[in-house]
Amino acid sequence: MDQLNALATPNIQFPLRLSHDLSNRLNQTAKSTRIPKTTLGRIAIQSLLDQIEQKGISLVLEQASNESR
Repeated sequence: MDQLNALATPNIQFPLRLSHDLSNRLNQTAKSTRIPKTTLGRIAIQSLLDQIEQKGISLVLEQASNESR
């Protein structure tokens, strides 16, 4: 894809499968905050990638594992 075409279509869509529980949480958060699910997803992904770049994947996964307990 040439650079001009990439700039003309800045957003890329991709399928994302969520568990029923996570989907319900996303729906409820979007409803209560009035923030679109796309925006919430974009914020969450950006935050996770920032953490991985700053701390490293091993530490981030360890923290996520500890939080889910």
